[in-house]
Amino acid sequence: MIDYQKCFIENLKLYRKKLGFSQSYLAELCDVSTGTIGNIECGLTKPSFDLIITLADNLKITPETLFHSSSEKPDTDDFSFSKLQLQKIQKTVIDAVNSAISSLA
Repeated sequence: MIDYQKCFIENLKLYRKKLGFSQSYLAELCDVSTGTIGNIECGLTKPSFDLIITLADNLKITPETLFHSSSEKPDTDDFSFSKLQLQKIQKTVIDAVNSAISSLA
């Protein structure tokens, strides 16, 4: 059984630190006190639904990402595209550039 509160706390700290945010800076972005963020990260307080969404928005992640266990999370540092995905991206970019050039003519 996944301990969602533990996952949430670990992920909140992880993504906050990845962005180089202090607890006080994240608190400021979320319009809450520094103590609120500290209490959430210590497991003393549980955030409201609205605060979970606000935290995720400010951390540039989706709310559900905060609840993923470490075994479920992709390692974003080692993320890579397959050859087929790269070809599709390349085609999309080329098509977009060609369309933009055509609209200028």
